[in-house]
Amino acid sequence: MFHPKIHRFKRRDLCGFSLVELLVVVAIVGTLASLLLPAVQAARETARRTTCQNNLRQVGLALCFYHNANGSLPVGCIDKRHSRNPTGRQLSWSAAVLPYLEQVSLWEQLDFMSAYDSQANAIAGATPLAIYLCPSTTRLAQSRANRFMTTATPGNSALAAIDYGGNYGAAFVSPSANGVLLYDRSIMFREITDGTSKTIAIAEDTGRGRTMDGEWINGENVFDLQFPANVQQNNELWSDHLGGALAVHCDGSVLFLGESVDIEVLKARCTRSGEEPAHTIATR
Repeated sequence: MFHPKIHRFKRRDLCGFSLVELLVVVAIVGTLASLLLPAVQAARETARRTTCQNNLRQVGLALCFYHNANGSLPVGCIDKRHSRNPTGRQLSWSAAVLPYLEQVSLWEQLDFMSAYDSQANAIAGATPLAIYLCPSTTRLAQSRANRFMTTATPGNSALAAIDYGGNYGAAFVSPSANGVLLYDRSIMFREITDGTSKTIAIAEDTGRGRTMDGEWINGENVFDLQFPANVQQNNELWSDHLGGALAVHCDGSVLFLGESVDIEVLKARCTRSGEEPAHTIATR
């Protein structure tokens, strides 16, 4: 005699999963996920670092094009503010090279006769530029919010950020201002006697906020190197790439400056005419 209840019970018994089997499947899936996650994260960081490297290469080439057109590199900081000139315009090299980064329309919006933080430059200066931002940047200063500065006071606009600083030179090396992007002075390639392929033009100085002059329109967007990479965020080599920071030479070649690179080697790369021995740093 056919017993339907018994038959249904047997089918349920044959097709079900036991708790032990379910736990084994979950454990296997978890193990695979834990093995794959670092690989996925590493692949993403590799892509972000490649983007950052391409950004620096394009900005470095823009400096070369600027030099070809004008006979010198741009002034690092135009009309710098100081105690004798408190109302200086303080406009940056990163504003001057915009036409050579396919940003002619934005450059035309700038008023180079007004200060970087004036109302005349508020709209243009608040325009974020992907080429000036490292996609790996996560360690943000308190006065920075992603691609912008936070508004410190009602009178200050939220200017757009930059993650790359111009090379003012090596700190505590005589003479001072020994780099290539200086205050109120332009440098010609022939003054770079150490060689354009051995002298840094721009390097990562990421995540800076308003108090660290981390705006692309701000002429204080320069650094004088004192420490190895990733020791100090403000006015130094700093990035979120694992193990070091990227930089670009005056000839447009990009290099990776590891955290273990000796400080004297880094300073030699930041001076334009120090006549130091040629130190090899692997470019990547």
